[in-house]
Amino acid sequence: MTVRHYQPGDENQIQELFKKTFRQDRSLQSWSWKFIDNPKQTEPFILLYDEGGKILGHISLWITEAYIDGKKSKIGLRADTMVDPEARGKGIYKKLNDSLLVEAEHAGIDYLYGFPAPKAKELFLRYTGAHHMTDMPRWMFIQQPFSLLSTKVSPIGIFKPFDKIYKKFRGPKRIDNDYTFKKINKCDHSFDRLADQVRDHSHVMVVRDSAYLNWRYHDHPENTYDMYGLYEGEELKGYVVTTKEEGKFTNGFIVDWLALHDDVWPLLLHQAFLNLHDADIIQTWCLEHSPPVKALKKQGFVHKDSPMPLVGKEISAHTVGLENPEKWFITPGDVDSF
Repeated sequence: MTVRHYQPGDENQIQELFKKTFRQDRSLQSWSWKFIDNPKQTEPFILLYDEGGKILGHISLWITEAYIDGKKSKIGLRADTMVDPEARGKGIYKKLNDSLLVEAEHAGIDYLYGFPAPKAKELFLRYTGAHHMTDMPRWMFIQQPFSLLSTKVSPIGIFKPFDKIYKKFRGPKRIDNDYTFKKINKCDHSFDRLADQVRDHSHVMVVRDSAYLNWRYHDHPENTYDMYGLYEGEELKGYVVTTKEEGKFTNGFIVDWLALHDDVWPLLLHQAFLNLHDADIIQTWCLEHSPPVKALKKQGFVHKDSPMPLVGKEISAHTVGLENPEKWFITPGDVDSF
């Protein structure tokens, strides 16, 4: 019985454990994108609890760079922590977390953060001394109320045409400006420059350079995203990434956005509405102190709830104090599930 690092060939057992734990399938392509293709790490950061060749536990980090007080640091997003349901009660979860702290320090990682489920949060705090920083606020705008209600009460469907009138009065108004939007299919060096220009806009922010953004959005094997860049002449001033989820109703998401100046946020929001014009609901995550909140509130977004805890754990001494959520800039794109 031991905790060891991932070795090539372990992925088949990892996939089986994932299905057994979370009761859902995951393609090998998605696993490879997440752990092998990440441009910010040289090898997967995966720790496994191995009992006689059988993998009973798994903990991993999605490693990336972040600006911490303007300087590049290495941080890790906790992902896919799992223990075989038939092996619970052996202390596997604790052993994995104990090893995680040691190996993260060896790997030069400065800070760990994550968005765990309630039970996982409780155990992570107990075993590692991590901090529950806050619960992520979810902001929501109902764009097509009659279409949305018709999914619950069929007769209301006859009023769907009134959604056009509703959107005319409640939707975003065009803002006269000298900027232009361009659809982005691949991020270039201008995104590296933008990432560097905003490095001091928050105490902690993932480095959203071209390598990261191309991998995160344009190379994703399953999800489809729309990305638009906002330009003044030839200079990039911001971008916005959206996606949609189809079901009984259409759920639109602002997955990621970044602005060089405060006057850019309303323009990015307007573009998001254009991308998501047929969505019944538009939503995003945003910490209350973050720059986009002013634009969200002005447009009529409401803070619906805070369903996802944000936890953090310092590894290096210079990251002590980052448990204050007001130091962070976070979007849904900082989470592997979006």
